[in-house]
Parts: sequence; C-alpha cells; structure tokens
Amino acid sequence: MTEIARYTFHIQSNKRSGGTATDMTVNTVNTVALKSKRGRFQVVVHECTVPFSFYQMSSDISTLQCVFTDPTGNPKTANITLTSGNYTTVSILSELSTKLIAMAQITSGAYTGYTPVLNFTYSTTTSKSTLAMTSPVNASIQLKFATNENLGLFFGIASNVTISTASTITGTKVAVANPVNLLLIRSSTFQQTYNREYIVETDAFSDVLYRCPLGTGANTWIQSALSGNPIIIANDLINSMNFYLTTNLTYSPIDLQGVDWNFSFSIIEIEPPEYITVHSSLLNNVLPPATPPPEPNQEEIDRLNQEYQDNLAKLEVYKKRLEQKKLK
Repeated sequence: MTEIARYTFHIQSNKRSGGTATDMTVNTVNTVALKSKRGRFQVVVHECTVPFSFYQMSSDISTLQCVFTDPTGNPKTANITLTSGNYTTVSILSELSTKLIAMAQITSGAYTGYTPVLNFTYSTTTSKSTLAMTSPVNASIQLKFATNENLGLFFGIASNVTISTASTITGTKVAVANPVNLLLIRSSTFQQTYNREYIVETDAFSDVLYRCPLGTGANTWIQSALSGNPIIIANDLINSMNFYLTTNLTYSPIDLQGVDWNFSFSIIEIEPPEYITVHSSLLNNVLPPATPPPEPNQEEIDRLNQEYQDNLAKLEVYKKRLEQKKLK
C-alpha cells in the first residue's frame, strides 16, 4: 500500500470553526482532495486529552417515567428527573427517593397526593440495591426502567418494577454508579463504508474514529496516546469536518462543563495495490462450453454416402470369396 500524501491536524476544541466543544465543526483553509486516480483516504486518530469534568449521571439519561397510585387506587403517570452529577451507589438511592416522594405528593385529577415512606438501601456484600415502601398501605409506585435502561444501570434494574408495602424490589444486577467506561470520538463527516458497531445499539453503521478508555477518576484528565486503527473513508475531498465526543451509553455529545479538550489526527491518502476479486477469479476458473462441430454441407453428405456404398460393395466381394473357399 503506497502513501501518497499525509495531512496532520492538532485540534483544540476552543479553536473550532463552529458548534460546541463536544460537537464541533472544523473548517480547512485549503481543500484536502485526492491526488491519485486510485487513491483512498484513511483517518488515524493519534491521541486525545479530555477532562473528566462531565457527569456520569448526564441530563440525557436522568429522566424516569413512573406511575403513582394513591391509597384509594387512583393512578397518575409522571416523569421524575434526577439531578445531573456524579453519585455513589448510596447517594443515588437517596436522590431517587427524594424525587419520588416529591412527585407522589402532588395531586393531579382524581389522584390525591400522599407522602410515601421509602427505604432504599445498598448492600456492600451483594453490591445490589433494594427498593422498599413501608407506608401507606395500598399505595404503589411503578418505575419504568425498561424505557431507560441506562438509568437502570445505577440501580442494577433493567425492567419495569413496582414497589409497595406488599412488594419490595432488589436489583437483579450489580448496581454501578459509574457506568461510563469509554469515550468515543465520532464524526458525521467521514463516510465509513464497511465498519459496524455494537455499543449504543446493535449492528449499526459506525462513525467511531477513536476509543478512549476511562482509567481515572472525576476531576482529573483522561489521556490516551496510542494511535487508533486506520479508518478507510469514501470521501474524495474534505474542506469541513465534524467531530463529536460521546460516552458508551448514548450518541449525545457529553457536557464538559466549559472545560476544553484536544486531540490529533491525520488524513492519509493511500493507493491500495491492484487485486483480483474473488468473483472474477471464480469466473476465470470456469471451463468455457464445448463448441459443437459444424453442420456438414450437401457435398460432404453425398461424399460420405458414396464412401458408405463403396464399403458395402467391398464387403459383399469379401463375403463371396469366403463362401467359395468353404465350398472347395
């Protein structure tokens, strides 16, 4: 594979041409265009430095739909929104309890507000959360975690559950207060053709350029200095580029709370070697059909008939000679 040209960029988010720090547009003064007739572009991200200033509980995953039922059996459906921030497995239970109690107290239509007594606990032995309601009798709260599985990760619950004085819920999975374990540099500009991803959803066309694992705590710097895999793209000219930074949970750009980040990458024009496709190779291995002999003309037919008659006459002569010998 021959390298034709290389263009290296060092990007600081506050020097972007437009957009936000984590969903930015970068314009180039000179258009980057293919030079070779058989050339292709590939993109390689070399490194990134990102502040761990974003919240594990981000605003795009913090809302939960609930169904509250008062002691007389009247229901209301309402959303609660947890405060964005970083939590422990214990403090997140306190936040959930506070928001549920506040929403349960609001009267709406036939539903009469009440104050539930909740007992939410976390076991350091099993690493699981337990949600219990001790009063009032006949009241209940349904938590629809099936519609927000990312929020359910904080509690180890992935399905819809209902808590009441008769129903206590313990998470079926280990509760994780920091489910973000990966940052992804993505681009909607660079057209990837064959690459797929199974991160936010199953078997989607990928726009991931670089993966940056989290190996540090909040309020520090996340750094990765290993070059990523070369990404072949279908673009033949580039003068404006989009980059957005997400977690492993959603496609939403993260909020760095006003702190900037940076990364470096190269656009490399390569000329791949010529190759014979498997399809063409198979076709070349197939034997051509046999060519049928040409049809004889009338002159040839007459000649063959005459030859046939001459041979019969010769056989008749030989037959008579044999008979004469037998008579002697």
